[in-house]
Amino acid sequence: MRIGKLVRYSLYLLVMILALFFTLTIYIYYFSDKPSMEIAYNFIVPVCMFVVSLFYSRKVHENGLLRGIEIWIVYFALVLLMKVLFNYAEEISILRHLLYLPVSILGGVLGVNMKQRMVTR
Repeated sequence: MRIGKLVRYSLYLLVMILALFFTLTIYIYYFSDKPSMEIAYNFIVPVCMFVVSLFYSRKVHENGLLRGIEIWIVYFALVLLMKVLFNYAEEISILRHLLYLPVSILGGVLGVNMKQRMVTR
């Protein structure tokens, strides 16, 4: 049951990252002529990992540390797979991806400790 949730939230992560990359690319292409705006690309993946691990661990309600690590492992495995399949294996920055791990763990820990909202009707 938890594997299904992990797959679902991993897909949420990928869709969120792709949607934000696409939106930012369109914005920079059409509306911005500042090269400094491209630094926003560096913040998309950590923010998405934080949000997804927060919601995933909030849904599972246990071991936020492990839930954050699970989200990071799925992300890292997919990035490695894509880089190897498209022959960009020399461009894998393990250190940069390891910096995303604490962000994902923090989202998991905070998600477990968040209170569920009660909907009363």
